[in-house]
Amino acid sequence: MPKPAKSNIAIAPLQEDLIQVRIIRIQEVITQLARYSVRARGLRHTDLRIMNLLFDAGELSINELARRAHVDKAWISRSVMELLKKRWVSKKPDPDDARAQLIRLTPKSRTLIETVRPQLISNERRLLTGVNEKQLKQQLDKLLLNADLLLESYQHQHKKQQHKKR
Repeated sequence: MPKPAKSNIAIAPLQEDLIQVRIIRIQEVITQLARYSVRARGLRHTDLRIMNLLFDAGELSINELARRAHVDKAWISRSVMELLKKRWVSKKPDPDDARAQLIRLTPKSRTLIETVRPQLISNERRLLTGVNEKQLKQQLDKLLLNADLLLESYQHQHKKQQHKKR
């Protein structure tokens, strides 16, 4: 087997050793497992996330769904429109904001979540076998905070560069 080419970066880890690669791989496996639960019903992983959020909250606006799912509002809006067409969710006017709609589960989607959720929880328990869950959550919270700070830094830098171009 040929040796990898030498890099100018003395401490560069192998690609498969990067934490971000491992996190993405775990996310891909979790997504695949979730798909098995809903694939036959024509649902996507994002649909399942939306439905789980609604199951917990009762009803939410598109903005709040996007915030809680950590997904772009436009993506959530398109997903909710598909769920409305398939009658997995329903909507009603928000009494506190005439411009907004509140989204909630239909009885058939509530039944689906009640059926699927125990399997998702079981999968998570199996995934966490041999792992200290409390420590992992603390570490993941720290990683999320660092990721948010890093993203904010890049966004700020990008805005400065855009401003200089004008």
